[in-house]
Amino acid sequence: MEGVLTFGLGSVYFTSIFSASRRFLEKSFGHKLSTGVICSISVEFVAFLQGLVSFIVGMYIAHSCQGNIMTDRHWLTNTYACFAMPYFYYDTWAKYMSYWHSHPQFHSKGHYYGIKKFVLQDKAMMIHHIVLPNAIFPVIIFFRKGIGDYFVGLFYQVELAVPFIAIRNVLVQHTSAYIICGLCMIVTFAISRVFIFPYLYWKYAQFANISVWRVPSAIPIKCNIGCLSILVLQIYWLCLMVRGAFRVFYKIYQRRFTD
Repeated sequence: MEGVLTFGLGSVYFTSIFSASRRFLEKSFGHKLSTGVICSISVEFVAFLQGLVSFIVGMYIAHSCQGNIMTDRHWLTNTYACFAMPYFYYDTWAKYMSYWHSHPQFHSKGHYYGIKKFVLQDKAMMIHHIVLPNAIFPVIIFFRKGIGDYFVGLFYQVELAVPFIAIRNVLVQHTSAYIICGLCMIVTFAISRVFIFPYLYWKYAQFANISVWRVPSAIPIKCNIGCLSILVLQIYWLCLMVRGAFRVFYKIYQRRFTD
């Protein structure tokens, strides 16, 4: 029952922050910004807050479970999972609202057409927001049987890059602030979402007093499969980010060279 109430609280929290942000922007900048832009900024504002809170909560949990990284418990581990789970559903809805208002040409064709175009436009995001949370949430709450709060805390810290992603998405492209924020995004994304996995295995090797190369055979195969599945998706996104950064710097180089 407590988990259901926490889930409901998270649902109200994320949608309320989005709605409040949207109303504020409409009253303050409605004469300058379109509804689509206002929705996009509101989406990124909520994402910024969610990423920051998730990272802080993860740090606190991991710091509190240093005694025995397998059996130490912290009440925030499951509570935050229930609170944050609705974010992925909210964010899918909010992103669609932004997409819908940014494409008025779809309005005459209805929401069915708009949803279809929205889903096809970013399949990776849909997988991340729908499939991944529904796979990870039961593992955190039910299947791990109270073991590994420390590792769950580290997992929450993968959101470290989200604030930089959110800020970058509302900045004017190719400005100094946009470029600096983009570089911070790439660095934090690589650390928190790619290099975190070798660190997890190294940390367990220290705990079990075995070689890091023996960890894959020492832990359940489902753990290896889960980590690999998530890692592949993160590497894919990191490659997209790096490719985008090269394009930006190449354009800057071209402009300076031609000038």
